[in-house]
Amino acid sequence: MITFFCFSVAKPNTVYYTAVVDEFSRKIGKGYSMKSESINNWVQEKLMPAISAFTNFKFVKCMQEGVVACMNATMIGSIFMLLMIPPFPATASGGIVDAWRAFAAANQAWLNMGYQIGLNAAGFYIVIGMVHAVCKHDNAPIVNNMVLAVFSYICMQCAFLEGGGLDIGFWGAKGMMAALIIGYCVPELNIWFKKHGIKIRMPDSVPPFISNQLEEMFSSVGTVAVVFAVKLIFAHFNTTLGAFVNSLFAPLFSATDSLTAVLIYCILVRILWFFGLHGNNIAGAVVNVVLAQNFVANAEAVAAGGKPTFIFNTAFQNWTTQGILFIVIAVILVAKSEQLKAVSKVSLAPALFNIGEPTTFGLPLILNFDIFVPYLIVFALNGAIPFLACKWGLMNIPYVDVPFTVPAIIKVFLQTMDFRAILVYLVNAVLCVLIMIPAIRKYDRKLLAQEQADASAN
Repeated sequence: MITFFCFSVAKPNTVYYTAVVDEFSRKIGKGYSMKSESINNWVQEKLMPAISAFTNFKFVKCMQEGVVACMNATMIGSIFMLLMIPPFPATASGGIVDAWRAFAAANQAWLNMGYQIGLNAAGFYIVIGMVHAVCKHDNAPIVNNMVLAVFSYICMQCAFLEGGGLDIGFWGAKGMMAALIIGYCVPELNIWFKKHGIKIRMPDSVPPFISNQLEEMFSSVGTVAVVFAVKLIFAHFNTTLGAFVNSLFAPLFSATDSLTAVLIYCILVRILWFFGLHGNNIAGAVVNVVLAQNFVANAEAVAAGGKPTFIFNTAFQNWTTQGILFIVIAVILVAKSEQLKAVSKVSLAPALFNIGEPTTFGLPLILNFDIFVPYLIVFALNGAIPFLACKWGLMNIPYVDVPFTVPAIIKVFLQTMDFRAILVYLVNAVLCVLIMIPAIRKYDRKLLAQEQADASAN
């Protein structure tokens, strides 16, 4: 059986990738070996360098860390929101329904605080993640850059209310794109000023925690001056950075929440995995910030007493990864070759918890043309079926963030708080298994014939 493990797309493991191709070629035969060799050369010489250059682009790497930084907070905020807004129809009553509503009413204040801090301040956590990533990349001090970025975010995104206080409406979903810009540009600007601006050298007798702050004083003043200048420009046009950026990206947000976008995402991710590249990481570098913004907007709508509107969001994204378990089930049902029997035993437990690397590298799915077409169809259905179910009102739009490793049949209910989601999941599972069985059976027969030939030769 082929050894497997997951490698980072930022530094593709070409040695292992070649080993997978060579081992698979040996099992299939010479004709496939020639084809795989040319594909292997193209992947290593053309595809991998291009994707590696993209994923190692500084802003892309920092953006990934920035978006991830808000995930735990949004998950916690989702829990508070769920406790605050009981997921029952208005006509439901009795038992746990009445008890839940009574608890929510009695604890409205602190539940709302947990929701606001967790979900409605997602932009703040993105700023923190971005600054940390930039400073780590540039080997720059974090504390002062973090303070400047948070200061700038508040300055750029807030407005004073007539009765006092601040309008923080652009700290949540509306401020996430601006958070990426501020979290990246402010520390970069401060670092530039520090390298090229006025410098103060303090005597060695001055304690470091004092001298460091004084040395950064002029760069900090320069950074704040630029931030306020930008703030005044937007104020002149009666807008904010967040509102302006959101208006620019509005067509993207609209286009992303469509069946076409879901299908493109699902197919692209799987094609990348087919070539041994981490499709989720690569595609996620582009779409995760939009999906996170859609998710937070859904949560805000539910907290305000409305309904979620964006189907393709971070929670829905988990539906697109469920095909691995269905492939494993198909293998278990038809496998007779020793290789597939071994793969099914090793892969089932991880697949139940949404971990697909044992299947991807053990079956393998990489460069396996015998199952490539049904493999793509299955993952396209993983996106299309739940999307259409949400679109047609057959289940709620996912709006609760749940840990990735929660078994899918449980997770789909928790994300939607709708038992119908389990039925959609089961329908999807049956269709996908039925689609995979013919291809897996054909591939298994080929492996079995090869094993028997090897046994006869020995």
